[in-house]
Amino acid sequence: MIQAETIELVCVTDANYAPHLAVLLKSIETSKGAEHVRVHAILDGVDATLLSQIRSAVPKLDILDYHVAGHPALDLPPLLQISRATYLRLIMTEVLPDDIARIIYLDIDMIVTRSLLPLWKTDLKGRPCGAVEDPGVDPAIFAQTYGLKREGLYFNAGMLLIDMKAAHQNGFLTQALNQLIANPGQYEFADQDALNEVLWQDWLPLDPKWNYQREHLYKPKRYLTADPKSRVPAVIHFTEWEKPWKSKEWHPYAWLYWHHLKNTPFFSIVRQRDSISLARLAKFWLKYRLTLIRKIRF
Repeated sequence: MIQAETIELVCVTDANYAPHLAVLLKSIETSKGAEHVRVHAILDGVDATLLSQIRSAVPKLDILDYHVAGHPALDLPPLLQISRATYLRLIMTEVLPDDIARIIYLDIDMIVTRSLLPLWKTDLKGRPCGAVEDPGVDPAIFAQTYGLKREGLYFNAGMLLIDMKAAHQNGFLTQALNQLIANPGQYEFADQDALNEVLWQDWLPLDPKWNYQREHLYKPKRYLTADPKSRVPAVIHFTEWEKPWKSKEWHPYAWLYWHHLKNTPFFSIVRQRDSISLARLAKFWLKYRLTLIRKIRF
């Protein structure tokens, strides 16, 4: 019998964002094929009850929990809509088992719509990391700001395919964390900027479908791919301030968040916390259906 492939996935969260982690994992569980997905959850203040609720939502996923307290990463200030827990992705080489060869990192304001296996099998061509370009940041301005060579691209750090052997060898995650600790407030986009600085010209650009950001919606023709399999991107990233759990959200794929949330223990909690009416849910659904009718392929 052929053993199923195992995908090593890393996510980070605090207690406040834990329901959104459950939604992301539910979307992965629903979309995956025969592959085994092992989730390495690096946690800030998530208690046993909350973790048990997350596990109950995704029985087909294997969740390994790593509880972090007293780490210098947690002393870094939250920035914009970014929780301090996001900095915990920079300590992956410290807390994960050394025998893990590669990982997929995903932010928890994401929804996955198909198997991550093709992403997992991507040839990194000798680069330590694969990611998707961030269309909202001018790389020339970024390079000028940090004294880098002008030629280069700037990536969004919401999805990272990381060669963990390379991460251990050259220490780019630890280097980015040390840059943040030494220069708090210097980086406009926090650890994303720090990672781009230390990996400048040393990462592999991947298809936008693996991290389809809000900015991509503004330039759909530029960011279409040749993939004929779906009218929906493989990984939808709800970047910027408005999130799908907010009443003022307009994102055409916001309904997918609620579709998966209703299959977790957190549906009522999130609805009440953010005052989402049934009428608003109906609007999310209608906008999503109209988006599919447009037949834009990703």
